[in-house]
Amino acid sequence: MADDQEITDHLKTIAQLNEPGEVLANDSPFISVRNPDWFEEVAPGSWKAIGERDQLHRRLIDQELRAAGGAQAQRQAVVLAGAPGAGKSSLLRELLGGHEDDYVVIDADEFKANLMREAQDDGTYEGFFKPREVKEREQRGEQFFPMDMASLVHEESSMLSENLRAACFEQGLNVVIDKVLASEDSAQKLAAQLQEAGYEIQIVEAYAPQDVSEERIVERWEKQQEASLDGDDNLGARWVPEGFTDMVFDAPGQRSRPAAVAQMFARNCPSVLSFKVFHTALGEASDTDGSLLLFELRRESVGSELLRVK
Repeated sequence: MADDQEITDHLKTIAQLNEPGEVLANDSPFISVRNPDWFEEVAPGSWKAIGERDQLHRRLIDQELRAAGGAQAQRQAVVLAGAPGAGKSSLLRELLGGHEDDYVVIDADEFKANLMREAQDDGTYEGFFKPREVKEREQRGEQFFPMDMASLVHEESSMLSENLRAACFEQGLNVVIDKVLASEDSAQKLAAQLQEAGYEIQIVEAYAPQDVSEERIVERWEKQQEASLDGDDNLGARWVPEGFTDMVFDAPGQRSRPAAVAQMFARNCPSVLSFKVFHTALGEASDTDGSLLLFELRRESVGSELLRVK
């Protein structure tokens, strides 16, 4: 059995190494897009995969499309928004009601896991991703897993998600787009892409207060870390940096960014036919794993008025 103190101590390590300026932060020299053998910077903050890395991206996207071979080409999109730990995954299962196979689920976190599996297989986990500071801690007996380095492929996993989206839109495949939806610019871009591709859109926001979000993040991390230490999984757990959580909950009026952005998306995009908001609270009994429907807005057809129905 995994040792509780070992898990607690490792969480402190990972939280520290994800702080700005540290080796696992998103400004680290070890982030994958800064490897010149893999990526070309085509504009400030914008990269393109090259060579073997481009081939890997194509293979991973093909792999996702093959895995979702039952997805229907009905141009239906579900945009799943909410803070980390808000219960989006369990809520989605309830909402789709056994029709999950009709959709391609696009989740950057799945690409993070796939990229770290590839890194294990091709040697770049040890050869590129693992910083000296991590290796030194390993020599002192601390155990690390590939998903401890997941922040280093954050940008790359987002690129893969966008490319998978484009492939699905081209074929008209039904999609579930799992996003925090904390950025207005990103939401506007997504809305324009979906409209141009002729999709009907449902937005589902899973709202959780910041304390609930943070508690669930830790619980989820500890559970996965324990499973890895017990040998049930060799990838480990993905940590969500505290700074990211703080950013998600800094919208005006003590609102979360996903709440504000999702509402803006629904009101401004005429292709949104349904906007549902669920509230998640620890220990709250409901039909959807602690999520209660707060309200729903609907359009009868594309371009009609968005009206409250609950």
